[in-house]
Amino acid sequence: MKIIKIAHLYYDLMNLYGENGNVRVLKKHLENQALKVEVYFLTVDDKIDFEKYDFFYIGCGSNENFLITLYDIKKYQNDIKKALENNKFFLVTGSSLNLFGKHFNKQNNLEDSLNILNFESKQIDFRIVGEQIFQNPLLNNPLIGFQNRDYIIHNHNEKPLFKILTGTGSKPKSLEEGIYKNNFFGTYLLGPILARNPHFTEYLVQKILEEKNIPYKHYEDQYETKAYQEYLKNVNN
Repeated sequence: MKIIKIAHLYYDLMNLYGENGNVRVLKKHLENQALKVEVYFLTVDDKIDFEKYDFFYIGCGSNENFLITLYDIKKYQNDIKKALENNKFFLVTGSSLNLFGKHFNKQNNLEDSLNILNFESKQIDFRIVGEQIFQNPLLNNPLIGFQNRDYIIHNHNEKPLFKILTGTGSKPKSLEEGIYKNNFFGTYLLGPILARNPHFTEYLVQKILEEKNIPYKHYEDQYETKAYQEYLKNVNN
């Protein structure tokens, strides 16, 4: 039986809005493909071998926990860059997206980030809060999620992940949100995003299996589909 190894990075620090739900949903959908899934919970001072895992997830954290995570993850800068270049999968949601840019400007104090992706992020003096509806050209259905943040992306020179249908982009008045490069998927959307968007989960599972040369078997979880439709209707209302 094929094994997929998921690394849930900084699971204890970057889980502000129950974002560990993304890992549970992904695990369930991969197991529905008759795969064995192993989830590894890794945090500060753990030794992380980025060649060992197939999929990496980091969620949202408080400003304080973000900085703790930033100081620890920097020691893996070269390993993460190599993993991304080798098409390892990364799903990064909420404030953890700020880890991967050039700098994070917190109250006019500039912190070096991983400098793996070509953007900068900074803290702002107001909060962006509310339900969002985004679109990705690779998906037939819009994505729904929630934002509660006081930071933005600027000086952005990477491919965006989403187009804005309703809500706020990477910064106010922007019509784009998130970062998409190789198999890196980064967004400020919370939710958890995979729990609320089964079609996005299906897309990721298909991509993971394609990378492993494993055929994908289509199925539809009626409960998840119905829940998504109700979410979308409520947001539109």
